[in-house]
Amino acid sequence: MLKFLLAGCVLVFPAWCYAKPQTLILQKQKITLAQRDSLCTQLKISCQADATWQLYQAPNQSKHHYVIAQLQLFELERSTQGFQLRKLWDFSGYPPLSQTPHWTVEGPSEKEDLLDEHGNFVRADALHLYPVLFPINDTDYSIALIQRWDEMYSGGGMTEEVADFLQLKPEGKYQQVFQNIPFSVSRMIRACFSEQDYAQSNEQCHDLEKLVLNIEYLQANTWRMKYHYMRTLSPASDQQPINQRQNYLLNTNTADAIQLPRAWTTY
Repeated sequence: MLKFLLAGCVLVFPAWCYAKPQTLILQKQKITLAQRDSLCTQLKISCQADATWQLYQAPNQSKHHYVIAQLQLFELERSTQGFQLRKLWDFSGYPPLSQTPHWTVEGPSEKEDLLDEHGNFVRADALHLYPVLFPINDTDYSIALIQRWDEMYSGGGMTEEVADFLQLKPEGKYQQVFQNIPFSVSRMIRACFSEQDYAQSNEQCHDLEKLVLNIEYLQANTWRMKYHYMRTLSPASDQQPINQRQNYLLNTNTADAIQLPRAWTTY
């Protein structure tokens, strides 16, 4: 008769007890002024009032903490003496050469103001690190380095994010594992242009679009990318609503690995 652990693992067949590594959603932590000053000194990061760095804790790991300061990731260990730096990854020299927006402008991203094909103002914002560690194999994690594009136009606007995933390696080294991955979209488009539009819309005068991504680890260097795209419409809109999901198996590092449905990116 087989014996089972509470978690459902079979004692007779230990291989069955394999548990997939879990995504670590880093949790923001509050710190005292003294702790903040200590971290600024130790990590050599800004303590100015406008500094945007943040301290995080890994889920269910009371000693493991991280600081994300611009494009630097610090791994810390907490003890009774305070926080001690264990590892540092500096991505400030990383060039996201293949990152391109899918909803806004064509071509590679640039650190300057742009105009899209419709004459709308577009800004390619600075890169940032997303505070989640994604498993890439049984022992290693990766982090998403994201670039955001903001598009602004009369009566609406859009934010789009594209990610490269970088595997964290020893001694501060890292390696790109996936590139140019659509990460998120949020768009609001004006739909009312006449008094009749406003009257029939009941003050709902914008079409709203949203792209959400969930990532499931399957095995080493293989993820299932779960996209959910939603387009909800104003009563005055002449577009078609969309509420669709699409899954992709991601196991190759090419800039065109994810090809979203054309209906999602065409308005």
